[in-house]
Amino acid sequence: MRPVAHSASRSMPHPPEVVRRVLIEASTVADWNPALSSVTAPPGPAVVGRAYPIRIRDLVGGRITYLEVGPTLVVHRLVAPGADEQGEWRLEEARGGTVVTHRLEHRGIVLRVMHRAFEPVPAWRLERLAGVLSTMGRTSG
Repeated sequence: MRPVAHSASRSMPHPPEVVRRVLIEASTVADWNPALSSVTAPPGPAVVGRAYPIRIRDLVGGRITYLEVGPTLVVHRLVAPGADEQGEWRLEEARGGTVVTHRLEHRGIVLRVMHRAFEPVPAWRLERLAGVLSTMGRTSG
């Protein structure tokens, strides 16, 4: 069965390496991912291939695993009962900052049944990510 995909893009006034740093800080993913209540991970960059325990809305447990971490691409997989999401973050350097494109693919019965409710999720995550970045300043983190 084909996954259901949604995506959004947003310009952010921060260099790609600063955006990337926030994206790969597994311990703070819940700060910008509205579905997550918590991620159990040590501070610092996520280790590719390591699964970190998560809580979704304080109700359901699961895990997030970073599959790829590169200078312009970050890919994660989030798995919980009835849910399987692969998220991709593309960072394109642009005048005055970075264009961040977030694409997600959903598999799993819960996510497929509720696919219309997930259409705005990439934009929500980008908005919250921009908020986290704004608290850090324009070029530092």
